Amino acid sequence: MTSKKSMFALCRKGLLCAALLLSSIGAGTAAADSSLADSPASHTVRIDPGTVIQEDFRGVGVNVIPSSLMPGTTQFGYTDTDWEIDKKRIVAMKPKVARVWFQVDWMEKTKGSYDWESAEMQAFYKYMDAFQAAGTEIELNFGWKNGSAIHDWFVLPGVDPYISAPADLGAFARSASAALSELIDGRGYDNIKYLTFYNEPNGNWDYETTGDQKAYYAEMVRKVSQQLSTDGLRDRIEIWAPEETGAPDWTAYMAEHASEHIDGYSFHVYGASYESVTAAMNERIQAAAGKPVHLTEFGWSDDGMSGWDAGFANHVIQAANMGVKSALVWQLNGVWPTDPFGDTNGNYTMWDSTVQGMTPKKTFYSAGLLARYVPAHSTVVKVDTGSPDLRAAAFKTERGDYTIVLESKAGSRKEITFDFGGVKINKTFRKFVYSDDVIRDGNALLPSSSGAFKAKSSFRDTSIGPDYNVIVYTTEAPQTQIKLTPIEATVAGKGTIQLSAELLDNNGAVKWSVIGGEGNGTISSKGLYTAPDVATQRQVAIKAASSKDPASYNIAKITVTPASTPGKVDAPVFSLPYGVYDSAEAVTVTSSTPGAEIRYTTDGSIPTASSRLYTGPVILNNGTVQLFQAIAIKPGMQDSGVTSAYYRIRDISNAPDGYQFCTYEGGFCDFEGEAVVAYGAEGLFNYAIHADGAACSDEVFGDPSPNSAKRCYYSKEIPEELPLVTFYNAGFEKPATGNTRVGPFTNGWVFGDRTGIMHNGSVFENPDAPQGVQAAYLKTDGGVAGQFSQRIQFKEGTYQMSFQAAKRTSFGGLQTFNVYFDDTVIGSYAPSSGTYMTFTTDTFTASAGEHTIKFVATTAEGDNTAYIDDIRIGSPQPPKAPAFANAGFESPSTSGAKAGPMTDGWVFNNRAGVQRNGSAFGAAEAPEGIQTGLLQSKDGEQAEIKQSLYFPAGSYSIRFQAAKRGGFGGLQSFDVYVDDTRIGSYQPATTAFEAYTTDVFTVSSGNHTVTFRATTTAGDNTAFIDDVQIVVP
Repeated sequence: MTSKKSMFALCRKGLLCAALLLSSIGAGTAAADSSLADSPASHTVRIDPGTVIQEDFRGVGVNVIPSSLMPGTTQFGYTDTDWEIDKKRIVAMKPKVARVWFQVDWMEKTKGSYDWESAEMQAFYKYMDAFQAAGTEIELNFGWKNGSAIHDWFVLPGVDPYISAPADLGAFARSASAALSELIDGRGYDNIKYLTFYNEPNGNWDYETTGDQKAYYAEMVRKVSQQLSTDGLRDRIEIWAPEETGAPDWTAYMAEHASEHIDGYSFHVYGASYESVTAAMNERIQAAAGKPVHLTEFGWSDDGMSGWDAGFANHVIQAANMGVKSALVWQLNGVWPTDPFGDTNGNYTMWDSTVQGMTPKKTFYSAGLLARYVPAHSTVVKVDTGSPDLRAAAFKTERGDYTIVLESKAGSRKEITFDFGGVKINKTFRKFVYSDDVIRDGNALLPSSSGAFKAKSSFRDTSIGPDYNVIVYTTEAPQTQIKLTPIEATVAGKGTIQLSAELLDNNGAVKWSVIGGEGNGTISSKGLYTAPDVATQRQVAIKAASSKDPASYNIAKITVTPASTPGKVDAPVFSLPYGVYDSAEAVTVTSSTPGAEIRYTTDGSIPTASSRLYTGPVILNNGTVQLFQAIAIKPGMQDSGVTSAYYRIRDISNAPDGYQFCTYEGGFCDFEGEAVVAYGAEGLFNYAIHADGAACSDEVFGDPSPNSAKRCYYSKEIPEELPLVTFYNAGFEKPATGNTRVGPFTNGWVFGDRTGIMHNGSVFENPDAPQGVQAAYLKTDGGVAGQFSQRIQFKEGTYQMSFQAAKRTSFGGLQTFNVYFDDTVIGSYAPSSGTYMTFTTDTFTASAGEHTIKFVATTAEGDNTAYIDDIRIGSPQPPKAPAFANAGFESPSTSGAKAGPMTDGWVFNNRAGVQRNGSAFGAAEAPEGIQTGLLQSKDGEQAEIKQSLYFPAGSYSIRFQAAKRGGFGGLQSFDVYVDDTRIGSYQPATTAFEAYTTDVFTVSSGNHTVTFRATTTAGDNTAFIDDVQIVVP
């Protein structure tokens, strides 16, 4: 865990160094050498048990969508064995509060008729049993989304029925009261302590109404509270509301209009830094006017985002120290709540549904440690860490036990004295450490004890490593855990497999058992499992429990497959292990019985002789989820049993954009007609055009990526020029989103936290993407500038990159950015138009190998956003001339003439403007369109028209048409400039429009300003200009 980095505090005097060295050796840490840099930094954390920050801190908890045992998830192969694994993790983690989501249609499909025995309620009760066994208090989130069964009576007319608020608030109140009565009194779930309603009603994804949402929500709370009072339940339940996110005005409204019915105010934050969550807590505490505040959802979209700057530990520490009463992590585990809708596997979960695999996320280890050891209903006492590199909170129970949560910033080793100010503790503190290098595996074991310290009125820990750490010190008994090997295995029917168990933080024997009885096989006292004879693939849960602490156990997941039997076709075998894959794969299905045919399904249905015939490798396409089930059949023999494998295929870019995976190296890429085929791996591809398929091999394509497992992809759209360089997600179409997706995340590009992707019509009010329906954004706010990058394989050569970019016009200022090739800037840009324009970089030379392309925002202040799309890399091309906006002066439209100052593509001063055919100026008809620009000099003032636009590096000239005003005034002369360089002087002498061309000029890539500036200083003189174009000579 502890890395050896030379980042330690310096000793300044030899005696002090010697003292520290002796102390370090005496404490059992590694002996330091003579280098002064090896000494740890000393700190004292002072805990004042007599100064109470808050009482009755409810603890660290979780959010749960309790639908794993419902059809949305079971259709993908979730079984009772998977539930046993989930249940074990709940019991091991012991969350102190669980916000359990609840749909009305589970209990009330017909208005006023409650069905407590429905299939959905039976599944729900299993969760309630598990949380009761874990000692977890329940926050029942009554009313979430609305399943289809109640759409005919429950919802408001004209509102999306799945997210509608209840139409009959009185009936809703009676339903809530009936549910609580049944659950608490009828079924004994007396751990239900809190009641909330819906989720984030301030958004547009839940609790939609046709009127004032806040007032309707407050009325709902009032009606439920009054109904509970009538039914004698109100004193037994706390009501928390309004479960808002980013909307403290909702909390303030509820405090003003429904305070007598609300016992605590609840809110959510996501992706928040330590500083921003502090501000969010302060806002709610102020709005709550003295009543309790609860943080009932918080989390991060990426499993690696929790750390010192923003993380689970600092949110819990700050909640405790600021008086916030609870902190609930979003979300326990992934499920598919298909009615109404959703798939919560992926982002934010502590572990995904175990049908996808048994390995939990880092979130499980970090947040799970806090949930397990931060005590429920504890008193938070004052802590002073004395250092900006440490954060801490201290908790005391009624029994006199203490728990300290410490967060240590990366940078140096530390030795810390925990001083209780003379108060006698006289207990032993055990140490539990979470670090980011945690080894994740299917055992899902929380950090075990790594030290013990006997404390009188203080104790000292001399072995805190230099990396970021979350450490829990507690006088509570450590959790017994059991590590199983293997934690997951496959065995044929009637076969055997040996399991072993290792006890952590305890000793003694392990008791083995098979859940489900003898029909699932047997296991010896030594852990030898004998599988049953099965006709169809089955999952079995093997339990290993501590003999000293039977409530502590672990579950191994064993898949039993049909054994080979005379007269029966051998069961199908899949080439691809079950699980989650980043992008498209192919699965080959075989039976060892000669001549057997294979039938399969991918929709969860049981295959039969009439199911789809297997004829060759089946492509599992990007963005799909399937339970692949197969049966083997041969005339004259008994059909095989069914075997199955779950596959989730993500949509991560690993292929040229627009190409479809067709086979692995050594296979055949099968398609009809002509297509371009890409062959390669790791960003190195060779391309060729083929007809009616191609062998996927070095012999056909050459070897673009030696020693790599290559693949073939094809596209029916044959480009004019085959790609020189392959990079991923050039059009930012992945991951798909209906609005925006903010980094950090990786999909081809590595996006930072001020960058991301957006769909057409997102909250940015962005223009439609020039390629596809999504684009990237590059943002600066809060003094932080965004960037995104991609490592790309180049062949040796000279290249140039192009892309399209625009500025955000709905909010904020101008965003500037640089584009880098490795560490070299190859272009600086400042898109000034809300319309996408094409930009090109300088040419750059690449050696063969991997290089980085990076887009980096360069503004440091304000809130500025640029949009980027359609990135291309190819051979250097002659520069394409940029085009002026409003080149023909057709805007703004006028019936006569319109003078500046104004901006419409061009910037017009007060002596410049536009005029229409037939205006009082008497100009000849416009050569392009029906309007022209005009340059007038009058009363000593000269007209000026200018426009700034992006030029690729190169040489250009400007063409335009011009004429003089007839019948009035004198000749107008004018100059044309690029930036400060004059490129032509003109004096139109006729009223008929004539063509003019400026001198050739050369510019670097970037924004440059073209100006038409009148030069006469006396009289009233006018010239007309139209059809302005930039051309390449």
